[in-house]
Amino acid sequence: MTKRTQILIAAEYIIGKQGLHVFSMQNLADTAGVAAGTIYRYFANKEALMNELQKFIREEAAKNLFLGWQDSFTAQQKYNLLWKNTFDCVLANPKRLTVIEMLHCEANINQTEITLFENNAFKPLIDFYQNGIETQRFLKWQLFALVAISLDSAISLAKQIIRGRLITDQTQLDQVRDASWAIIQNPHFNTQE
Repeated sequence: MTKRTQILIAAEYIIGKQGLHVFSMQNLADTAGVAAGTIYRYFANKEALMNELQKFIREEAAKNLFLGWQDSFTAQQKYNLLWKNTFDCVLANPKRLTVIEMLHCEANINQTEITLFENNAFKPLIDFYQNGIETQRFLKWQLFALVAISLDSAISLAKQIIRGRLITDQTQLDQVRDASWAIIQNPHFNTQE
């Protein structure tokens, strides 16, 4: 692991555990196990670090989201994989969503740059939904409305399990995934692939 990655992982850990209000470069150096000056070799200032942390988190999330992805999969197989990977990612790192939301609200974050980066990191996901809209397999909704109605169910269920409100039940998870798939389908689409 590079020092840069070590620093970014430590930054995410601190923010996830303690929040942005207690974040300091010295606390980061101590947590990362590096000298404070080392941080400034990789990041000009706290603002640059936070921008890079946003990119790092999104890049890691995108890698995990597409684990096992095969272009040869049917649309539903791709969807099932995306849904499962989303669910598994939230369970594996529940603080990450909190960190993403905190960073999104940070005033000094360059949201335009982050959005462009995010669009690139998640291009296969965007292409998947866009293709579904263009082929009329999916409802002709705004792309991110389709993403929200489908993958947000995986995120919400994982959160409920983390909070102890639900017990992991694979049959029920499959039913929710299948219901979210059915919701985004265009009822007039010929389903033969």
